[in-house]
Amino acid sequence: MWRGENMTNLGSPKIDLTKFLSAPAVHTINDETVDPRKLMNNVSMVSMKLNSDNVEHVKTMTTEGYSKEERVQFIESIRSRVKSDVFELSTCNRVLYVGFEVDCEVLEQSVLGVTGLEDAPFDRYSGIDVWRQLVKVCSGLDSFILGELQVMGQFRGSVSLHRKNGLISEMNGVFFDHVVAANRMLRKEFGFNQTTESMLNLATTAIEELISKEKELNSVVLGFGEMGIKAVDTILDFGQSEITVVTRNPEISKQRNPDIASKVRMMTFEQWQSEPGQPSLIISTIRNIEPTYNHEHPLPSVTSTVMDFSWPPSIEHDGLSENQTLFGMDHWIKVAHKAGLEWDYSSTVQESDLLLTDIQEKFMNALTDRTQSKFRAFIYKTLESLSEDWKSTEYVDEKDNQMAPFSREIATWICNQSRPFGRDELEEVIRATERTINPNLLGRVVTDVTDAMLHINGKSTLPEATS
Repeated sequence: MWRGENMTNLGSPKIDLTKFLSAPAVHTINDETVDPRKLMNNVSMVSMKLNSDNVEHVKTMTTEGYSKEERVQFIESIRSRVKSDVFELSTCNRVLYVGFEVDCEVLEQSVLGVTGLEDAPFDRYSGIDVWRQLVKVCSGLDSFILGELQVMGQFRGSVSLHRKNGLISEMNGVFFDHVVAANRMLRKEFGFNQTTESMLNLATTAIEELISKEKELNSVVLGFGEMGIKAVDTILDFGQSEITVVTRNPEISKQRNPDIASKVRMMTFEQWQSEPGQPSLIISTIRNIEPTYNHEHPLPSVTSTVMDFSWPPSIEHDGLSENQTLFGMDHWIKVAHKAGLEWDYSSTVQESDLLLTDIQEKFMNALTDRTQSKFRAFIYKTLESLSEDWKSTEYVDEKDNQMAPFSREIATWICNQSRPFGRDELEEVIRATERTINPNLLGRVVTDVTDAMLHINGKSTLPEATS
């Protein structure tokens, strides 16, 4: 029958399977089909990084300090105004909101409505730029702390909270999975394959080295927040007792940890400025927008090692006297990443931007590659199924195992065609095999493969062809 069809089919349309390769990638999530490119194009984000001009706005909008219940309620309020999924992230120096199926204007107005603000100096992002900026935020590229894991941990925790509380669908959650994956690629490319040491570990090691030299330390800790308390606790663990904590309001600070507070002296910044004592170690954990100590407001001039664990930095080099040595953020980054050279931030960011563009291209290409992979898998599976029928014919000996490899050879040729091809061309390829195959069986192979390809060719989409 197939030979008769071939005789009358000289001018018939060719088999064109390229339409399946150019179709948009489709993911299946919870039995729902999703076009990730379309999903990407419908994403928007408004973001604000802390600076001297927007500090009051950030203070009003941040969810840092909220309980889990308070934060979920806050996000749900924005979500109800937007009428679609919303993702919120607050860190020590930024707030950001990601919306799905909504533009930046609606997202921004919804956030302002919930927070009670009339306006706010947001940065706006849409489409793939949202993905790109989130990767920058999570990797620390936008804060010059490349490889820092703290924000990535906060981001993953935030994604988990949104998923567990139904604030984002599983479908939209996939978008954030791609951000995490890109972050891993970025860290790998820059050589940050091992977990960066935490600031506390760095502080512990540095303090231990000082104690090994001086035995008895007279220490001053600036700030009594979470990091300040940990710093004091670490010094106490080394058996040191001469510790002064400098804080804006000692009475309020004591309430944060009465036990540790009872083991140290506490004073205000004004008191310490006038009576600095003779500390050999000064640790700053101050969280401020601008450096607290600079050329206009220098540290008290006492001989000491100064460790600044604040970000943004709380102490500038011109705020030191000649008898003071500063270990600031650039030092801790170098130690944490075990780099041997000083960091050139501008060139690092330029290099990372190029790398991020490369990752972005790979990411977008992967969406198409997924379609190609599905197509190839379907063709190979179809031919493999046909080979099972061929092996059961009278023309194949039980010990003959060449039909499966033969089917894969045909499938490979079909998948490699980037243009339409004719039935006669397909037949010629099959009959040109160097394998020793019975001519009658070879005729059946031609018929079966041609019929299968014509069936697939008649479908408009790959899911339709596979059903």
